[in-house]
Order: sequence, then structure tokens, then C-alpha cells
Amino acid sequence: MGIPVNQGARAQKVLETEQIDGLLAAAGCEGVNQILEAFWRSTNDLLGALKTHLDSENWAEAARAAHALKGSSANVGAAQLSAAAREFETQCRTSDVDGAQKALADTGAAYERTKTAFHEHLTAFRRANNC
Repeated sequence: MGIPVNQGARAQKVLETEQIDGLLAAAGCEGVNQILEAFWRSTNDLLGALKTHLDSENWAEAARAAHALKGSSANVGAAQLSAAAREFETQCRTSDVDGAQKALADTGAAYERTKTAFHEHLTAFRRANNC
């Protein structure tokens, strides 16, 4: 079951908790900590690249960075962040400055919600599993 957040008329999952729980089962708490540390470092770099490339209207590089963020987010179960990056990628592929700026703001907001949701989910898992 994912953790939903209301966005307008629809609910969008912030996390695919089943995917995270699968990672926890396979890699354990320490392994997931290492995976997420690498994910957050990479995500911070990619978010910086999104802004830089948008500011310079380098659409191809912005779309590439968004595509990388979309995939890495999906790999760790960060569904809402992946969806936001997909929208940013779409806006870049059409060279829509206003749409890309809105999508970048949405991606930043999804990033913050994702960090909070990961923290809450992993804290509950650690308490339940003494790790």
C-alpha cells in the first residue's frame, strides 16, 4: 500500500511501500540506508541539474536529467517524485518554459514529501523490526 497525498481531485502515492519493503527484505536496514544515501546524493545533484538546464533552456540536457531522476526514483519506490520528474521531462521535450518551471516546482515539492514519507516509513519499520 502506498502513502497517498491529495493533489487536486486525485490522490497520488508518495511512496510505493511494497517496493521499499521488498528492498528492506532483500538488503536489510543497513543496505537500504546505503541505497537511500546514494539516492539522495544523486537526487540532489539531478535537481540542481534540472534547474541549471532549465535556466539556460538546455532542453535536451534538462530532459536527460529528468529522465534519470524519474528512473532512480521509481527504482526506490518514490512514486510521486518519479511522476513529477516525468512531467518535467515531458515539458522539456516540448520546450515549454512555463510548464517546465511549474513542473520543476512540483518536483521540488514532491522531493520534500518523499523525504518525509521515507523517514516515517523507515522509522516505523525499524521500530517494528528492531534494526
